[in-house]
Amino acid sequence: MTPKRYNLKKINEIASGDQDFVKDMLVTFVENVSNEVGHIHTLRPSENWAAIAEKAHKLASNFAYLGAKNLQALAANIEKSVLYDDNLFGIADKTDQMCEEGILLVEQIKNDFKI
Repeated sequence: MTPKRYNLKKINEIASGDQDFVKDMLVTFVENVSNEVGHIHTLRPSENWAAIAEKAHKLASNFAYLGAKNLQALAANIEKSVLYDDNLFGIADKTDQMCEEGILLVEQIKNDFKI
């Protein structure tokens, strides 16, 4: 069995047991992450790092709600590197990794919750 890439503790706390609300949040997450990753794939060839940092910021929030701490940290690191570091060494690889792992997370949620 594949280990879970997410933890629904935060969403379950917010939902107070309302499983329909949890499912709605997951559907929204799947849509948001898929859209943002698609935008990053469009921006990536042009190396528009400022726009990618903005997308990474949005993704970090989504990842936080799902308890995907490693992905949240990676997205935050991408944003910080672009905004505050002069050295963008490795940023392309980090961006690709975030997108790949984000899609794996989305696919796992879609499979687990029949979305």
